[in-house]
Amino acid sequence: MSDNPGFSVRVDLHVHTRCYSPCAEGLDPVQLIGCLAPSRLQGLVITEHDHLWPSAEIDALNRLATYGRIYRGIEVSSCNGHFIIIGLDHLPPPPVGISIDDLMDYLRPTVAAVIWAHPYLNYGSTSAALSADRMPQGIHAVEVASGVTIGEQHRQAQTLAMSRGWVAVGGSDAHTIGQVGCAYTLFNALPPDEKALALAIRQGRCRAGHCSPATPMRSVCC
Repeated sequence: MSDNPGFSVRVDLHVHTRCYSPCAEGLDPVQLIGCLAPSRLQGLVITEHDHLWPSAEIDALNRLATYGRIYRGIEVSSCNGHFIIIGLDHLPPPPVGISIDDLMDYLRPTVAAVIWAHPYLNYGSTSAALSADRMPQGIHAVEVASGVTIGEQHRQAQTLAMSRGWVAVGGSDAHTIGQVGCAYTLFNALPPDEKALALAIRQGRCRAGHCSPATPMRSVCC
């Protein structure tokens, strides 16, 4: 997937760290500061499993950065699939096995962007997988490129995005520093904060991209 003219700012929308995602025990968030430029990224979103970083901790991380910006989001492990949420000020820890319907009831009044992550990945926490036509209203985007959304899954996710009118985005789903930036989303400018980032996604002012060739990642705890 090649970059689009006019969309040259790369943001990795899906990154885990050892702070709040035990399965990313090898990724120290401080490492992210130094990997932005070498990864050709201008920004990335830390999306821990079922935990939203406190804003003060993200602010402290950004104060250490001399290039780019780090945002905060959350990957919610719904029983119907995993969903990346960007643009929330606060989110109580989601109940284990929350349904996408209950999650969307909470999110609809907010300005957050809701992204269906790796929709065709099979993993144990999705105990009640739903087809796209049974997903509730309020999903804005689908992750069509990631470290695990490649090959046939990539093509299926692209078709899903087109058929549902969802925005196509990318994020690495990195659990180690070497995976950061293998997939990303292109914007025409670097959003100043999470709400601006969420708005750009909701309005479709972005494009999915990934580095080529893509290398499959471990699909454990994604």
